[in-house]
Amino acid sequence: MGRISSFITGAAIGAAAALLLAPYAGEQTRSLIAEKANAVAGEAKDFGAGFPTVAQDAIKTAQDKAADLTGRAKQAAPAAAPVADDELREKIEAARKRIAAQVAANAEASKAVAEDIAETAAEVAE
Repeated sequence: MGRISSFITGAAIGAAAALLLAPYAGEQTRSLIAEKANAVAGEAKDFGAGFPTVAQDAIKTAQDKAADLTGRAKQAAPAAAPVADDELREKIEAARKRIAAQVAANAEASKAVAEDIAETAAEVAE
C-alpha cells in the first residue's frame, strides 16, 4: 500500500505545481492548445492531400526503371546466349573425351582379362 499512496501523493503534488506555475491562465492555455491542434491538423491535411501525387510519381518511376531494366536484359540475352552455347559445347566435348578414354581403358582391361581366361582354359584343357 505504501507504493500506491506514494504515487497518488506525487501525482497530486505534480498537479498542484502545474496549476500554480502555469505561464498562462486556463482560458489562454486552452486557446493556445486549440490553435496548435488546428495548425497540426491543417498540416496533416495538406500532407495527406499531396500524398497520392507523390505515391503516383514513385510508382511511375519504379515502372520506368523496371521497363528500362527489362529492355537491357532483352538486349543482353542474345549476346550472352552464344557464349553460353560455346561453353556448354566445350563442356560436352570434354565429357565425351573423358568417357571415350574410360571406355578404351575398360576395353583394354576386358581384353586382358579375356586373354587370361583363354590361357587358363587352354591350360586346363591340356
